[in-house]
Amino acid sequence: MATITIEIGKKGKKGERLVSFLICQGKTKKRISSRIHVTDSELSSNGKKVKSYEKAKLIEKMRRELEDRMMAISLDLIGKEVDAPRLADMLTSKPDDIEFFSFAEHWISHAGIKGAKNYVTMLNTLERYLGRRTLLFSEITYSKLKGFEESLRDRPRAQSLYLGQIRHLYREAMRQYNTDYTQVITNDPFLRYRVPRQQMKKGVRALTLEQLMKIYGFSGPAHSRSQLARDCFILSFCLMGMNSVDMFYCDTYKGGKICYNRAKTKDRRGDGAYIEVSVHPFLSDLMKKYKGSRRIFNFCERYGTPETFNQNLNKGLKIVGEAVGIADLDFYQARHTFATLSRNLMRFSKSDVDEALDHVGTLDIADVYIRKDFSIINENNFKLIERVFGKQVPQI
Repeated sequence: MATITIEIGKKGKKGERLVSFLICQGKTKKRISSRIHVTDSELSSNGKKVKSYEKAKLIEKMRRELEDRMMAISLDLIGKEVDAPRLADMLTSKPDDIEFFSFAEHWISHAGIKGAKNYVTMLNTLERYLGRRTLLFSEITYSKLKGFEESLRDRPRAQSLYLGQIRHLYREAMRQYNTDYTQVITNDPFLRYRVPRQQMKKGVRALTLEQLMKIYGFSGPAHSRSQLARDCFILSFCLMGMNSVDMFYCDTYKGGKICYNRAKTKDRRGDGAYIEVSVHPFLSDLMKKYKGSRRIFNFCERYGTPETFNQNLNKGLKIVGEAVGIADLDFYQARHTFATLSRNLMRFSKSDVDEALDHVGTLDIADVYIRKDFSIINENNFKLIERVFGKQVPQI
């Protein structure tokens, strides 16, 4: 737990010493000025204590107030890592004078979230809208949020994402600064303001069976980006819509199954978004072609990050799309196409399709009672592959 001690500073030009409160938290330290100065005659012989009764009484009162405030804050910080500078800021902040950008940058650097880049982009966009990179929490009002929303009217995805991120940061600040005893951030504009929802057109990203077969029939130059993109598109479709980031990282292959935790949701789910995908013999040539030495696939050996891998897939798919007459083809459409054909072509239940996509689903209570068995969705997937591709083999 953090400690607060009284510290007598060095003698200044006027022969006085500033009294400060030293906050120590782990290996970090931060001083808070008391704004009280003392002379040598007001100190004990060893210079470590204030012997002036009035000043000593006031200093001790201030120290106890800081300790009381710290105790109240500590209850809300259990399990959180807070350094001395941040703690000192929380102890001395006055209502509504906390700066949003500073808080957000500190939170992003310490939260360890995968979407940190999106938060940084949001802050940069907000800065351009405001014309400055400073914003007090007290300035975040309903009208300001609506104005920022309106500035993004041509970017519905950004409207939903960025305003949702601001709301999340606002609530994080309230949790950090407000206690049962003190309300530092007194206003909550999100009680009135509603973050816009992105209106997604359902099913429009899925390809038809005919379009999928055109991609399957595409043949690009050997070792080309377009050929890699085509192959990975077929892999994703046949591996129940596996994302590129999971292809990049998956490293467990046993009993003919790829076992992995879906990167997108593993940190938000109690089961770690674990799934087992049986590899159909139809994929044997592609599995050999892209076999890795450290992981299942060699994509991590060819590209430095999953982002770079995904970017190259989408660039390659633009070439494939132009060749087969599919505009704006992208990798995620393999997942949408798997889901659509599973339901509409094969008539699999929506709950089975949901499970194959490794979504949470809506049968939470049933899931408590039913032991997980991936054989059902894998049998369905094999039936889909055989219905779509017949006895054909992948073109290498």
